[in-house]
Amino acid sequence: MDYRLYSLLAFLFWGFWGFLSKIFTRNIPIGTFILWATIATILPVIVFAFITKTITWNGGVPLYILTGFTGSLGTIFFYLALQRGPASVVIPFTGMYITIPVLLGYIVLKEPPTLRHILGLVFALLAVLFLSE
Repeated sequence: MDYRLYSLLAFLFWGFWGFLSKIFTRNIPIGTFILWATIATILPVIVFAFITKTITWNGGVPLYILTGFTGSLGTIFFYLALQRGPASVVIPFTGMYITIPVLLGYIVLKEPPTLRHILGLVFALLAVLFLSE
């Protein structure tokens, strides 16, 4: 399948995930929501790993676990922010996480951003600023 279709599906699922997260974090204890929402992420991942037969154990596993750990911490803080703030501000602002891999890609991986990339980041930042007012 083409990466653009995968990107569209991620966009749609994440869009509904953000909206549903805002709805449900308003009325139940945040710890309860985070626990069950996180547990629910395991099943599709397990099914995917078995269907694609891509489960391996190698020396990188501790780093993969660290990656998941950082993502989980980000998720907890995202839900806390969403519970306390407007979705129209929290979701675009936290969506700016893309700037970190872009900058680290430039600094660490020597992936120079194009003018188009820089303009995209500037417009994304402007969108967050406009939405947060």
